[in-house]
Amino acid sequence: MLERNDQTICAISTPHGVGGIAVIRVSGSHSLEICKNFSTALNKKKIESHRVYFSDFTDLKKNKVDEVLFTFFEKGKSYTGEETIEISCHGSRFVTQQILDLLVKSGARIADKGEFTYRAFMNGNLDLVQAESVLGLIESQNKAAAKVALRQLDGVVSKEFEKNISDLTWCLAHIEASIDFIEQGIEVVDNDVLIAKLTSIQNSLEKLIQSYNSGRLIKDGIRVALIGAPNVGKSSILNLLVKNDKAIVTPVAGTTRDVIESETVFDGLKFNIIDTAGLRDTQDQIEVIGIDRSKKEAEKADVICVVVDATTLLKNSPEAAVKGTPEITEIKETLKQVPDRKDVKKILLINKKDMASEAQQRELLKAASSVQVNAVLMTSTQLESSRAEILEEIKKTVGRFDYLEEAVISTSRQLEQAEYSFEMISKSLRELESNMGAEFVAMYLKESLVSLQKILGQVYDDQIMDRVFKEFCLGK
Repeated sequence: MLERNDQTICAISTPHGVGGIAVIRVSGSHSLEICKNFSTALNKKKIESHRVYFSDFTDLKKNKVDEVLFTFFEKGKSYTGEETIEISCHGSRFVTQQILDLLVKSGARIADKGEFTYRAFMNGNLDLVQAESVLGLIESQNKAAAKVALRQLDGVVSKEFEKNISDLTWCLAHIEASIDFIEQGIEVVDNDVLIAKLTSIQNSLEKLIQSYNSGRLIKDGIRVALIGAPNVGKSSILNLLVKNDKAIVTPVAGTTRDVIESETVFDGLKFNIIDTAGLRDTQDQIEVIGIDRSKKEAEKADVICVVVDATTLLKNSPEAAVKGTPEITEIKETLKQVPDRKDVKKILLINKKDMASEAQQRELLKAASSVQVNAVLMTSTQLESSRAEILEEIKKTVGRFDYLEEAVISTSRQLEQAEYSFEMISKSLRELESNMGAEFVAMYLKESLVSLQKILGQVYDDQIMDRVFKEFCLGK
């Protein structure tokens, strides 16, 4: 590994394919030396960092390959922390491949996935949270996700963990000092002071842990499953929410037989909307498979929108609906088929409200109030305003998103380590409060400290590094 780290690497940093411009990054101690083989502009006595040099890129026989821009970054002043050159050439697959082949022939090698960011981490330019945020920023598909990633890249989250590490180190140092002086009966620090300090660390970690769910939803999108009987309008609602005719809509029951998924962005957040097959008893084997898939999608959803048809409920009088008609019972039966998970939110959408009077709508909402869901909403795919109403209700039901101005963790790796650290502090607090031996307190605090250090990459192994960098693309 150390030998590989000493090698000069190269890769295309822009998306592969045809484009106006492509950028090829070269990083390592021999970057300038290698690139000098292909440009007279780089053979000056003094090449300045952060300067751009226009030149022909020629092969080893001095045949012109392309007109390019060389941007030079000296060691310690680049993304990777190494001597780096970025070559901006025309975005032809043939041209970029020629340039890469020539760089490799002159001593460079093609970079592995995420190797530029890996080197930035190894050279101290980034910690592990910031390295993960680079991938988050590249993959961000909405304003909120980009903002969370940028704040992580700026070190907002890292500073929170660094403060906790510093405070935890202080506590551990005083605990270990008290162990050293135990025979002299010297108490280095009062237990109440340690308890207060550790409680403060624990509160900070709890806040970060609680931010994960919002961070995950911001990063990956809110997964919404539309569940209900056939012909209640699920496909029409999907089309309304994504503002596109993604699903076929017909009056024939069982038209949707498979899962249809599409994305939309609302108020800076990404929503993954899943239309499912209508839930009903059927002998059609294909439809049965679709219904089974619908239930599986509901298992994976963050929010389940149970869709019902207002016109069906209104077949009886509003007064009958209040007393509990078979239609209201049918809603409850549909809900029984929805996964009973504490972490999934359920919204009842009473669709086709445009076909009910205001008085009827009030009665329907009153009747539906007995149903165990997080929210009830009257809606209609004939009203454009329903899109914002539904998405706003989903956003409100899922939870708070005001973490955007705070430190937010968004990867399962960060969450796991933060939760373990929290657990170890809890154990140490119980030991302190019951006046147990300082040795046990020190053991738990060491575990907690190492866990926080793993988050930032101050302690790491190959398994951690593989987990962080395996999703990166070439060139980053």
